[in-house]
Amino acid sequence: MSKITIALICIFFSTICFAQSEIPVTFMMQADVTPITAGFKIKSAVASPDKITVRYDLGDETFNDAHSTLIVDTNIPAERSESFYYDLSLIKNEASCLLYSGETVPYDAPTLEITNNEDVFVNISTENPLLWQKFDDVISETKANIKDINISFAQIPSTDFINNYKNCTGEVTLMVGLSI
Repeated sequence: MSKITIALICIFFSTICFAQSEIPVTFMMQADVTPITAGFKIKSAVASPDKITVRYDLGDETFNDAHSTLIVDTNIPAERSESFYYDLSLIKNEASCLLYSGETVPYDAPTLEITNNEDVFVNISTENPLLWQKFDDVISETKANIKDINISFAQIPSTDFINNYKNCTGEVTLMVGLSI
């Protein structure tokens, strides 16, 4: 009977040791949000054009790249001296093609590249958002930002595409939010 007691005590101590290996860390954080800045918001985020039609290039066996512009406008007065930023996240990026047979088949989602604060194209994906983008433009006396968008598409061999694919469609959803 004493052997059973010893075994239970070992298990009990092992559990205590494991539980004590996780130590919570608490720290203080302060954010100053004044009533004036609390009302600032993004008024609109618009892609122009917001509907894009591309053509299949037989030589490259892909759809031609497409280009758009993202305009993010706020209600923040342009004369404010503080820097304001926003985050841009890709929420949805889907594509599919309709075959002449009536069957819908998946198509690789397009690659999205958007200009960053240095006007360099960077890849944006669901795992790789574009963070801390500065409002460095002015529209109608409010802080804004204008980004270039490049959309590129995966290859579809012309032997598969010709006489098989009726059309392809896709949808991209971006989310824009002020950074605090």
